[in-house]
Amino acid sequence: MKASPIQTSFNGGELSPMVAGRVDVAKYGNGCKRLVGFIPTVQGPAISSPGIRFVSEVDDSADRTWLMRFEFSTDQAYMLEFADSVIRFYTNRAVLLDGGVPYEIASPWPAADLTNADGTFALRFVQTGDVIYIVHPDYPPCKLSRLAPTNWTIAAVDFKPPPFAPLNDTATTMYASAATGAVNIIASASVFTAAMVGQYVYLAEKDVRDNPIWEAGKAITSGNIRRSDGKNFEALNSGTTGSIRPTHNEGAVYDGDGTVRWQYLDAGYGWAKITGYTSDTQVAATVVSRIPNGAVSSGQASKRWAMSAWGSVSGYPTAVTFFRERLVFSRGSTVWFSVAADFENFSYEIDGEIGSDAGFDRTIASDRVNTIRWLSPGNVLLLGTTGDEWAISEQTTNEAFGPANAQTRRQSTYGSNLVAPIRIGDVTLFMQRSGRKMRAMAFRFEEDGFKSDDTTVFADHITAPAIIDMSYQQEPWSIAWCALSDGALVGLTFNREQDVVAWSRRPIEGGVVETVETIPAPDGTRDDLWLIARFTVDGQTKRYIGYLENDADLTTAQADWFYVDFGLTYDGAPATVFSGLEHLEGKVVWVLADGASHPDRTVEGGAITLQLPASKVHVGLPNRGLLETMQLNAGAADGTAQGKTKRVHSMVVRQINSLGGMVGPSEDELQDLQDRLPSTPMGSPPPPFTGDIKIDWPGTYDMNPTVVVVRDKPMPINVVALMPQLVTQDR
Repeated sequence: MKASPIQTSFNGGELSPMVAGRVDVAKYGNGCKRLVGFIPTVQGPAISSPGIRFVSEVDDSADRTWLMRFEFSTDQAYMLEFADSVIRFYTNRAVLLDGGVPYEIASPWPAADLTNADGTFALRFVQTGDVIYIVHPDYPPCKLSRLAPTNWTIAAVDFKPPPFAPLNDTATTMYASAATGAVNIIASASVFTAAMVGQYVYLAEKDVRDNPIWEAGKAITSGNIRRSDGKNFEALNSGTTGSIRPTHNEGAVYDGDGTVRWQYLDAGYGWAKITGYTSDTQVAATVVSRIPNGAVSSGQASKRWAMSAWGSVSGYPTAVTFFRERLVFSRGSTVWFSVAADFENFSYEIDGEIGSDAGFDRTIASDRVNTIRWLSPGNVLLLGTTGDEWAISEQTTNEAFGPANAQTRRQSTYGSNLVAPIRIGDVTLFMQRSGRKMRAMAFRFEEDGFKSDDTTVFADHITAPAIIDMSYQQEPWSIAWCALSDGALVGLTFNREQDVVAWSRRPIEGGVVETVETIPAPDGTRDDLWLIARFTVDGQTKRYIGYLENDADLTTAQADWFYVDFGLTYDGAPATVFSGLEHLEGKVVWVLADGASHPDRTVEGGAITLQLPASKVHVGLPNRGLLETMQLNAGAADGTAQGKTKRVHSMVVRQINSLGGMVGPSEDELQDLQDRLPSTPMGSPPPPFTGDIKIDWPGTYDMNPTVVVVRDKPMPINVVALMPQLVTQDR
């Protein structure tokens, strides 16, 4: 029986071999058996992936390096390269120079500590304005600040105060030798280790009742200490107290109509930074916030003490984000929230009270002790752990989020690995524990909770062996780009509104992709995908940084098409010899010369020679593309067409702004999609084509026919639809 089916869309993406028989699902009709070097768009067409422009070799190709984004605004964006104890900066699609050399600053992280055991990035970060907070499980949290384009600083965050562990619940006491300055802190039992140098100690007064309560109309002698509003104050002069009790938290203030001026001392507690180790019961320290008199001297040894929650012994935070105007850290199964709108203040009391703005922490109470892997803020704070996913939010919307108004609810039990999640609209994409399944976590009103759909359910093969890094390119295609542990690059076109979940492959010839990241393009009209790929060039390991170029739309001049990888462009007087290609030494390269495809060349001595002079030349690694449909399923009068003999006798390929390429029933039987037209002037390249091309099909009878489209030149092929004409044998 004759049939003329049409594949109108390719936004089902590349489908798993496990789906080869699922003609009953919609994705079969708009999916592909293979989709390599093509991008499935939300609208439907499969467009050629543009090339990758070479930017620079990394700081040191001997070391694996990573990328991190810095986006102050769409027109002030930087890409940061984290190398061996160095950070290098890129902006406006080029290396940031200072005095003609790349601008770099020293960092605390050597190359060996930048990569986790599973191949993922060991640093996590969050940005606000000109500041990035960065965490690593073995280093104190750091703050990277931009003061000027070539003036960046990085230092450990000076928390005031840091979060502390729960108060001591043993009989061990502790006291300081003085209230301020350089002091010794002495414990009654073994507490300290040499590794605690740099950590903080919290000391609260032995008994809050030791200081009398401030009262109005009482005689006071200079030097008297009174407690008021949960804080301690010292009288600076003798007199009679007034009618307004002291409540200030700095400086000295009179108590209303009285004659006594009160100096703020402390809130009944203070903290100090350990600067030296003497023994397991004594350390030297510098007081950061005044130690109350009730914890100074051996007679005031207090059981109310605590060590900082983070340190070289207990470990440092492994994830960081912002939520409800608070800086948030996590480690293990605990989450710490800063004081509201005071990011580096983790005080659990404000003016002696535990108010709604105070800092606080929450430990996930679960039947399984699972480590938090990631944090993702939105209307609620989502947490991914090794075994399940949680949401932290207010218990009631009638009060502000804070210590007394926070709840933790389990949402699912899939578990996560160490890859940082990405957010697309109101959806959080995260990697399941194995690194193979990417789940889309979104709120479902009908379930009053979050559901995590598997985006790889119809493409379970494409993320093997595992995803190690990912980043979201919102414009122009809405793609989550993913680097795999074997060096492959794959993309997920994702649009929840249009129900588009489409995977594709983006190979780089001879390259191993190690990290991906995105920032806005310099003109702000799109997002640039940046990546680092490892190559073997002239027998040496090289790591290069590049970014995915703009695709060729209907307004792009043909000579500006860029469809080569890690390529460069010459734009000048006509020439035949082009140098500066040392990074591709010995490689076979594609060439587009003045808009026309040129025969391949091999880079020798960092240069190539063309047959004829050209003024605009793009040179780079081949960027091949291959699209193969699923098995055709049409023409049967008796049930399914699957498993029946078919013969395709003609094919119509609908294209937009395309040039070159081949089509056929297999890679071994291909014919050109477009030949030079008689109207094309000699010496000029054929123009791009938009419309239908009809081809007589070379294939014979086949039970499982497919259509293969190949891009073999540095020019775009954008497939809108495929329309085969075939006959299916029902007997």
